[in-house]
Amino acid sequence: MGNVANDIKNNQIKHAYLLFGSEGYLRSLNVNRLIEALGISKDDMNFTSYKDNACTPEEIVESIYAMPFFADKRVIYVKDSGYAAASCDVLAKCLKNIPETSYVIFDEKKADKKCGVYKAIDALDGTMECNLPRERDLQMWIGGKVKSAGKSITKGAWDAFYDATCSNQKDQDKKNMEYMAYMENEIEKVLSYCLDKNEITEEDIRAICSPTFQNHIFDMIDAIGNKNKKEVLRLYEELLSGKKVPPQKIFSMIIGNFQMMLSLHALLDKGLNPAQAASEIGRPPFVVQKILKNKTLEKFPPEVIEELLNDATSTQYDTRTGKLSEKVALELWMLKYAS
Repeated sequence: MGNVANDIKNNQIKHAYLLFGSEGYLRSLNVNRLIEALGISKDDMNFTSYKDNACTPEEIVESIYAMPFFADKRVIYVKDSGYAAASCDVLAKCLKNIPETSYVIFDEKKADKKCGVYKAIDALDGTMECNLPRERDLQMWIGGKVKSAGKSITKGAWDAFYDATCSNQKDQDKKNMEYMAYMENEIEKVLSYCLDKNEITEEDIRAICSPTFQNHIFDMIDAIGNKNKKEVLRLYEELLSGKKVPPQKIFSMIIGNFQMMLSLHALLDKGLNPAQAASEIGRPPFVVQKILKNKTLEKFPPEVIEELLNDATSTQYDTRTGKLSEKVALELWMLKYAS
């Protein structure tokens, strides 16, 4: 796959690009880089834009073959057309023989590597997948924004920020979320809040960024381990009423985290360090560090987690058979282990 930044830096811009993936922020960033490097503004008559599937392949082909008007190049921008994920022979054939004066940019959420359009652009080394970067890369990106504002950010503050904005990527409520745009918006809020400070702390992040659903689940588990029934019920009600999360989903997330902790016990007992264990269970390293810092594994040894999971199976059976409502069943189950 190609790299837009390198192509621009080396003055080797391809005549066709396919930017695809879940992160619209990254796609837009690279689209704008290309357009700027090509020297064609979006309101120029030599810039043609197509959005969604309102355009036909023939219309795009016609634009590609059209001569630029009093200029040496033209740009054709195609967004969310779907042609990179479906068979489209007319367009694929055209992309194999693009005029020297035309530059085509496809901006798509999905792409099929077997389809003709993908193959034609990939042959030019113009495909680039734009998904959520690794945590380390995100930390460098956000750190750059913080540094540009003349500030620094502590490690604890970064962990809290990542936790609040991005760690729970499997949360169904955020399934279609573009995380980088959300993170950028949140860090701007934090920078405004810390206008008169040189360093951003964990307390600043907690004050500004809303905790994720996952963060609430961790807090509930800790409250159960601390035998704090009042806090358990407060967090439970906050999820039910404030975030409108159904009881069954809360129950499922709590069970999933206890299963993860059971695996974590086994991995640490084998001698893996926290970072290695985090990799094995597919969680960010700071999640494991947080569990260890809060001594959650000490509060829930393996035998307790196994008993708790067995009870959870019985509790779920009671809800399926109508013996108890989901809300009451989860409440009783949590309070049993918080007593």
